[in-house]
Amino acid sequence: MARNLNFQQIEAFKAVMQTGTTTRAAAMLNTTQPSISRRIAELQSATELTLFDLHQGRLRPTSEGNFLYKAIQQHFAGLQKIESIVAIMRESGTQTLRLGCTPTLGIGLLPEVVGEFLKKYPNTHISIQTMSTHQLEGFLNQDLIDLALATGEFNHSDFQPVVIKTTPAVCVLPLNHPLKDADTIELPMLKGERILSISETDELCMKIKEQLLKHGMPDYFSVQTTSSITVCALVAAGIGVGIVTPYIANTFLGQLLIKPLKPSIAIDLQMATSVNTAPSLLTRYFISLLLKKTNASGEKAASV
Repeated sequence: MARNLNFQQIEAFKAVMQTGTTTRAAAMLNTTQPSISRRIAELQSATELTLFDLHQGRLRPTSEGNFLYKAIQQHFAGLQKIESIVAIMRESGTQTLRLGCTPTLGIGLLPEVVGEFLKKYPNTHISIQTMSTHQLEGFLNQDLIDLALATGEFNHSDFQPVVIKTTPAVCVLPLNHPLKDADTIELPMLKGERILSISETDELCMKIKEQLLKHGMPDYFSVQTTSSITVCALVAAGIGVGIVTPYIANTFLGQLLIKPLKPSIAIDLQMATSVNTAPSLLTRYFISLLLKKTNASGEKAASV
């Protein structure tokens, strides 16, 4: 009755097929010739097959031996592929990094961090999805992205966002605006101005409205858009003034004026990863670069 095979028998058989003799096979496997001969004998006994015959003093594989060798080659090729994948993951994780962020951060924050990341992992495939904070929550929950970044608030129970930096919003003005020489823009100074805003549901828009009402100013915006990028473009074209995150304002440097705003409106930069999957090696390294970029290496986010 055929018996179960073991790895040593298969390894010895493969070595004999590759080298042609038990002596060379023994040298390849750093063992003795009698040990190889014993394993081949055990293999033939276990399989109840004649895998070699002796032809003019040399071992010659039978057709069964050749057929078994082809099957073993496929098996070892699979093992080698697995070993190769493990080596790659040991060096650079899955070699895929899936990022999600709001459009503002996609322009104003990520490019420099991604560029620094690729210096260490140049062969990584990076996917960057730009979308609303609410959409980012859905993508994280479905494990479609490894890391989400937003300046809006994450409200999903399946992950715990971390505030990695808080910055004040800035006021952006056309280059030739009458307030161009002001060091700081106080909100009452914008009375009578056409204030451009992002959509009503955006957290920054709600904070702006709250401050306008506190200062007895109308909270109606004649021009609204879904993106701070568009707000800055319209301001640069002289359409009005805006209050935006410094991340996007700085990308329009030279096209508009950027002024501190009083009272200050805080903007939290938040980061979130899925609680269902631990961050990969690549994700952890990207987070470390992000923290370095935002000068937040000593904050709680460093433990993510």
